[in-house]
Amino acid sequence: MTTPPPSLLLLTHQLLSAVSLLVLDLLGPSPAPDAPRKRRRTDGDEAGPATPALAPLPPAPAPAPPLPLPLPPTSPDHYPLAFRVSAPTFHYLSGLLDPLLSHPSLPCATLLALALARLASGLPYPALAALFRVPPSAPRAASRRLRRVLLANFRFWLAFPSDSTAPSSSPLPSCRGALACARFAGPGGPLAAQLVAGASSRILSLTAGFRGDRADLEVLRLSSLYQELEQGRLLDPAQYLVGDGNGYPLLRWLMVPFHGPVAPGSPEAHFNAAHRAMCRPARRAVRSLMGWGAIARLHEEESPRAAVTCIGTCAMLHNVLLAREDYSALAPEEGEEEAEADLGAMQSRRDHAAEEGLKVDKRAVALRGALAATMSDWRTPA
Repeated sequence: MTTPPPSLLLLTHQLLSAVSLLVLDLLGPSPAPDAPRKRRRTDGDEAGPATPALAPLPPAPAPAPPLPLPLPPTSPDHYPLAFRVSAPTFHYLSGLLDPLLSHPSLPCATLLALALARLASGLPYPALAALFRVPPSAPRAASRRLRRVLLANFRFWLAFPSDSTAPSSSPLPSCRGALACARFAGPGGPLAAQLVAGASSRILSLTAGFRGDRADLEVLRLSSLYQELEQGRLLDPAQYLVGDGNGYPLLRWLMVPFHGPVAPGSPEAHFNAAHRAMCRPARRAVRSLMGWGAIARLHEEESPRAAVTCIGTCAMLHNVLLAREDYSALAPEEGEEEAEADLGAMQSRRDHAAEEGLKVDKRAVALRGALAATMSDWRTPA
């Protein structure tokens, strides 16, 4: 191997040095490894000792994967996940609402899919527009249109059955349903909603939009339901409701449990057990409403009025699903421990002053005593 001449080695060394200087000049001077970093002082900073060098920020985490929602659905099995309704129920609603859900450029099925996807998932409107590849204004318009159409044309889906003598599976004889008051996180603060549910968890009456800090009894007195019940226009003389929670007094048409300790196996204990069983379908209805994504994110609605229409729309769909034996959106039954506790939206609010001002209705006391005296342990077959 021959050795290169000294002139060539000198030229190579000079070229390497020039390239190194050029690279360092482009990168800029690097601070000494042990030199502390100076922090730029702002107007709000106070003078003080120099802060130690900050550790370098960790790399940004990878973006979260999209929600596992099959939107738009590509299989009948996807409909309960995407819309909280089965595929047959979706097509039933699409055919029923076809003349009413109109849009210049989108078919009824697409509008219904956008509105149900919003109710089921609570996803923002821009995200739905991107998933369905529709104009940005379409999801909001579809949601508003569905709510307006249902509340204006199908209010009979939220009503007491016309036949008050129809047989019922209620554990209490002649009981038409359970009265409950639920509270939701609305856009302007908590919202209270009062409902009556039957033994099948069907919602028979719904009134929403009260301030969430109102007591259960105050909400009841402000509702039209109270006037109808007081005037005897809704129930037969022998019929009544049961009140869920501890926020209601004993009235001639509203039965509440016996308070205080009751002897096990006594008529009062049997009545209280049957009363709790009758209240569970109402609590199940509330938990079913909470399962809708739009209600779980009710605080993101545009206004309290929009939140109220959202609650009403989900309640109507809840009843339609039950009528079609579609249990896609029905919450599971609660256990004994859950039934004993106030869960989430079912926390009761009492107004002791208002309750003390009520006169004890002797007919209500007599009716509750007669019910307790004549019923056996409803859990044990005769």
